[in-house]
Amino acid sequence: MTRASTRGRFAASLMATVLVMSGCGTTVFTDGPESDPAVPLVLQPPPDLVTPYPEPVVRGAADTGRPGAVLEVEDPPRGPIPVITELGAIVKRVEYRSTSGLDRSPTVVSGIVVTPKGEPPPGGWTTIAFGHGTTGVLDDCGPSEYVNLIGSDEIIAALVLNGFAVAMSDYEGLGMRDVDHPFLDARTYGYNMIDAVRAARAVFPGLGDTWISYGVSLGGMASWAAGELAPTYGGGLDLLGTVALVPVSDMTGLVERAEKGTLTADQVPMMAYLIDSLARVLPDEFDRDDYRSEFLRKNWSEVLRCIPIDVQQTQRVLNSIGVEDVAPHTPEAAARLRDHLAATSLPVGRATAPMLIMYGTEDPLIAAPWTERAIRRSCAAGSPIQAMRRIGETHAQLDSGQSVAWMKSLESGWKPPQNCGDRP
Repeated sequence: MTRASTRGRFAASLMATVLVMSGCGTTVFTDGPESDPAVPLVLQPPPDLVTPYPEPVVRGAADTGRPGAVLEVEDPPRGPIPVITELGAIVKRVEYRSTSGLDRSPTVVSGIVVTPKGEPPPGGWTTIAFGHGTTGVLDDCGPSEYVNLIGSDEIIAALVLNGFAVAMSDYEGLGMRDVDHPFLDARTYGYNMIDAVRAARAVFPGLGDTWISYGVSLGGMASWAAGELAPTYGGGLDLLGTVALVPVSDMTGLVERAEKGTLTADQVPMMAYLIDSLARVLPDEFDRDDYRSEFLRKNWSEVLRCIPIDVQQTQRVLNSIGVEDVAPHTPEAAARLRDHLAATSLPVGRATAPMLIMYGTEDPLIAAPWTERAIRRSCAAGSPIQAMRRIGETHAQLDSGQSVAWMKSLESGWKPPQNCGDRP
C-alpha cells in the first residue's frame, strides 16, 4: 500500500461504534465525531428521573493519599455538558490519585463523574466506569476538558437514563499538563478506571459500592483490564461485571504488520500514536526516528492532533501517510516494540466477575484474531467470559444493543452464561 493510496479513516473508526442502548426507552446511535444527523437520538427519561427530588449531595476534595482520593472537584471547565445536565444529572470534573501500570508509582489523573438526580435506590446508585475511545496522546486530549467530552457525552447520557452513575477517566497523561500518556498500556487504564469509581463515590455519597466496567475500543481495553484487576486492586468495591466492546486487545500483531507493510489505513495513525507515546514515557528505550519516515517526522505535529478537535486538518495529513511511514527500521527496533506490547496488552489478570466481550469479524483496526487470542488467554486464566463474535461487523458498526440489558440484569443478581469451553 502506497502513501498515495492510503486513506486515513482513523479519526472516525477508532472512536466509532454503533451503540444501541436498550432499556428505559433509550436508544443511542453514535458513529464517532461526525455522526449521521439523520440517525435518531431518542432520550426519554423515565418518570423517576424527572421527579423533583432534592439535589444530590456533592462533597469537595479530600486527599487521603490513597488511590481514588480526590484532589480537585470543579464544574466542567468549558461549561455544562448539555446532553447530560439537561437530564438533571450532576457533572463534576475531578483530579484523583491512581497508579501507573508501568512501574506501579502513584499518579494523578483527571476525569468526569456523574450522578443521576433523584432518590438513590437502596444501597446507592451503581456506577459505570466508562472507558472512552482514543482521543490522542497529548496532555490536552482529555475528554473532561471539552464540552462534548470528545464524543462521549451522548453515551454517558444514555447510561444515566438507564439508572446508572458514571465515572469516566481521562486516563493518565490526558487532561493533566506535563504528564505523559502510556498509550496501549492496559494495566494503567485498568487502574485509572477502578480509581475513577472510588473518586466518584468520594464526591457523591449517593453512590453505592457496586460498579460495572464498560468501554468501547481503547475503552474496551480499559474496561477489560479493570475487570481483571478488580480482584487484587479493587478492594472496597463490588464489581458486578465487565463489558468490552470492540476492545483494543493483544496488539503485538501491529509489529508484524508494520514489518510486512500490511497495516490497514486505520492502523497507521495508531502506530504513530504508539511511537510518540513510547518516546515520551520510555525515552531510554524508544526513539521516534527508529520507526517513522522523514516525511512523517516533518508532519508529526499534525498527526498527533487530538481527535476530533480538528478532524479536517488531521484527515488531510492522515490521507497522505502510508504504511511505509511507520515501520521499524531495524529488527532490533521491531523486537523492542513487540516485547513492550506483549508486556502491556491484555490480559492482565484473572477476573472473578462476569465479562461480556463483543467484537466484529471485519474490524479493520483491531483484527479479530488479536481479540480471540486475548480471549483464549483470559479463559485459560479462569476469567468467566461470554464472548460474542459478530459476523461481518466492523469496529465502527457493531450492534451492541444487548449490552445495556446485560448490565441491568447484573443488578438483579443474574448470572450470565459463559462460553470459554466452546471456543477453539
